[in-house]
Amino acid sequence: METRYRLEIEFLKKIESKNAEQNKREIATKDQIEKLLTEYPNIPQDFIAYLQEIGWGSFRESQFNITSTLFDLDDLGLSDHYDLKSNVCFFGDNFCGDFSGFDFDRNDGTVVEFWHESGELYYTNKSFQTYIREQMLMDENGNEIQ
Repeated sequence: METRYRLEIEFLKKIESKNAEQNKREIATKDQIEKLLTEYPNIPQDFIAYLQEIGWGSFRESQFNITSTLFDLDDLGLSDHYDLKSNVCFFGDNFCGDFSGFDFDRNDGTVVEFWHESGELYYTNKSFQTYIREQMLMDENGNEIQ
């Protein structure tokens, strides 16, 4: 199997505390992947590859968290507090109340962020892989961003 996230895997091995509970991740199972692909046929392949190679959970001592399934504000009980268009589903959060996900109406595979303080969506225009590298504080060459 081709490894899309080799650089990120090596980076996390170097940078993370080995036994820190906050760095625990689980590789997605075949059933989890199939369920995601069935529910969201347009889900970006770089997200699927991430779940298969790095796994879901947090990284960099709770810098960011990736979930094994997609969720929306309704799932969190927040849809009464924010007016967000449908077809936006989130894959993770920054532990500060902001969520990251995909706008399936756009179907362009780029990441959107939901900022809880303003209640707005911010379109990053970045692929999942580019976006997640930034969340890892990693540059495109596998070095830590200072």
